[in-house]
Amino acid sequence: MTVRELFTYRVFTVSNFLSLSRILLLPFLWYTIKQGSADPDYHYYAIGILILMVLSDFFDGMIARLLGQESPLGQYLDPVADKFAILGGLTMLVIHRAYPVWVVIFIFLREVAGTFLGGYLLIKKNILGKPNWWGKFGVGFCALSGLAYLVEWQYKEYTIWPLVVTFIGGIAGYAKTYWRTVFG
Repeated sequence: MTVRELFTYRVFTVSNFLSLSRILLLPFLWYTIKQGSADPDYHYYAIGILILMVLSDFFDGMIARLLGQESPLGQYLDPVADKFAILGGLTMLVIHRAYPVWVVIFIFLREVAGTFLGGYLLIKKNILGKPNWWGKFGVGFCALSGLAYLVEWQYKEYTIWPLVVTFIGGIAGYAKTYWRTVFG
């Protein structure tokens, strides 16, 4: 599949807008997290934006299937939006809520590796990677961990290891799939 073919299907769909909304909400999330350091009322706005972002991720694929709007662009846009939302949101939490920087670096390296391997499969093998349950749970754990740090939950540190274990499981699952696809 070529990049041009990504845009041959319907581009302006409800599900693509929901995916794109995660990226568009990111500056508002950054602003509310930053303002929340000085004014606790902004915590509620940040929580609301985070909930909207999670719901958009939950519903975009479901709506695409229900409305018959599945497209290669949507399959590509959804994980890209997830990457921006996760890395952007967690970076702000590193800056303003003492979120562990090593976790963000780990997730960043995982996403870079996945993007390069996925790009290789798309360009060289004409295969568009499919999400797995590990990735979906990983996004969910990112949201829960981010929320715990956002509201400064007393036990927030305990949200890190389920997140890391889930992402490691995802790495193993994707590595197995990529290996079979490329070398199998």
